[in-house]
Amino acid sequence: MLAADFRYLQGLIERNYVGDGPLCDDLRQLLKAQFSCSEVVLTDSGTAALHLGLLALAAEQRGRRRVLVSAYVCPEVISAIVRAGLEPVLADSRDDSLNLDMAHLGGLVDAQTLAIICTHVGGLPDDYATAASFGVPVISDCAQAIGSTVAGRDVACDGVCVILSFGATKMLSAGGGGALLCRSESVAGIVAKLARPELPVEEYRRGGFQVTWGQHVGDLTAGLAAAQVRRLAPIIERRRSIAESYERVLRARSDVTTVSEGTGVRANRFRYYFLSPEAACWIKALRSKGIDARESISHVIPEYHGDMRAFPHLGSVSTMVVSVPIFPAMTAQQTETVVAALSAGPE
Repeated sequence: MLAADFRYLQGLIERNYVGDGPLCDDLRQLLKAQFSCSEVVLTDSGTAALHLGLLALAAEQRGRRRVLVSAYVCPEVISAIVRAGLEPVLADSRDDSLNLDMAHLGGLVDAQTLAIICTHVGGLPDDYATAASFGVPVISDCAQAIGSTVAGRDVACDGVCVILSFGATKMLSAGGGGALLCRSESVAGIVAKLARPELPVEEYRRGGFQVTWGQHVGDLTAGLAAAQVRRLAPIIERRRSIAESYERVLRARSDVTTVSEGTGVRANRFRYYFLSPEAACWIKALRSKGIDARESISHVIPEYHGDMRAFPHLGSVSTMVVSVPIFPAMTAQQTETVVAALSAGPE
């Protein structure tokens, strides 16, 4: 935590109130202004935000049940789709990264498609423009990608709905909580109603009992989240500086492939990974030097069903992932340790 975080906490203690108060209002207005949306609904988590958004879209487009999503994604994304009574339809990854293969995705769109979810794996933006060209609503899941830009435009500024998460492992962490950014007034109205812990008695009398998914977000969470949103730019600059130090070494090697950001893309570098046919050897060597290298940054969902044949790109790329530590609080010495290990390679 920084000084701004402690000031928020001090104010809460002095007021002796941690419910939905002025800091929640402040966060809503901050997100509206920064990401050009008409309505912000604060939620218990990013998963809850996605669930509410899907329920609202399904209420508007009754009969459509298919939600297209990457086959390489957090299981909670799939859980939100299933919880909304909808059908997840998995799309392959690209052959050079863990992001969506738009050609495969486009072939899955049909008359029953409710929405496409772009998950921007590791903070590297999906090709939103192509996804939007398929003619169905696109949800931008920015739990990992807030602050990533394409042609200078933040990925959280696109999509009929945008998902933010302030969970413990996310780009901006308040220990929990999330937000749904809406650009459709009708969707926002449905979500706002569903998010309320309870409805006025008159509405129950008029329409019978109605299920709501009450979201209890208070000033404690909102204050921490807002403090981090305000310092998003330096957080990203620090991450990008670390990533560049890694890439200076890796670009000089012939045995690895770095993942290109692409023309006009500026990723927030939430996670850093590269690809190598010798991924297992890389991970073993890095771990032997005390570096928390990992073989993945999300989940290969088709493995849960035991069939990878429909996802040839993902089947190949996912076995080559080497993820290395990257976080703003890394010291110069820690960064140098990783750089030296990357330079040495899988000895």
